[in-house]
Amino acid sequence: MEKRKVGNITLALALGLCIGISCTGGETQVNEQTDSHVESQSIPLIYHMSFISRYTKKLYFAGDAENWKLADIYNHEIEEISEGIIEDNIVHDGINISSLMESMLIPQIERVEEAINNRDREMFQERYNILIQTCNQCHTATDYEAVQVMIPEINPFNQKF
Repeated sequence: MEKRKVGNITLALALGLCIGISCTGGETQVNEQTDSHVESQSIPLIYHMSFISRYTKKLYFAGDAENWKLADIYNHEIEEISEGIIEDNIVHDGINISSLMESMLIPQIERVEEAINNRDREMFQERYNILIQTCNQCHTATDYEAVQVMIPEINPFNQKF
């Protein structure tokens, strides 16, 4: 699992360098030893969120096509990225994103996982919808209500689901 996390971090860093983005957007991490906030030396939150967004769309298409093995892969990736955010204790504009992820998103990911494990398309669609609603509730809670995600209507990927 550590190799995958390092690979994701390496990929995100390479993307950041390629497009020349150098600002961190005011993110901080809680330094657990001093319980103070320090500037984050990790990847900006927007990178994590962009991967979650991408994998969430792919999760939808895989589950809708009842490709449970692929749906499980994407659900796992979303969970892994979310757990990384939680572990990093990210605070953005004074809001503890890590805490919100842990209390709001992780339970929904687990509910989607249950639908995948049951191979139940109807349950999957219901729980995926709640997952999307939860994302939007979190965006509202963090003053990013302009970022509203929705269930995808068309497949933008060059991928068979």
